[in-house]
Amino acid sequence: MCGANPAGYLESPPMKTETPSVKIVAIAADEAGQRIDNFLRTQLKGVPKSMIYRILRKGEVRVNKKRIKPEYKLEAGDEVRIPPVRVAEREEEAVSPHLQKSGGVG
Repeated sequence: MCGANPAGYLESPPMKTETPSVKIVAIAADEAGQRIDNFLRTQLKGVPKSMIYRILRKGEVRVNKKRIKPEYKLEAGDEVRIPPVRVAEREEEAVSPHLQKSGGVG
């Protein structure tokens, strides 16, 4: 079976070249007093809340090199470590066939 693989098995899909890296964000005075979970929602646009709470629970997000809880309130001068978060892009064609029909339901 040497060399008998179809071409689809020989080539892997192209990978995205942009690899997200860890971000360190310094908290300014105007961001102080905000909960970390709400702050992350503004920083990680498009990321589901469930994923934000998951990375908080797992300790991937750190403030001043310490694990924190979602209810932690940020203080001016805090350094927030935000891990790289990958979100699967939704396909536009994933619409239900029932929604694509132009006729009304009777």
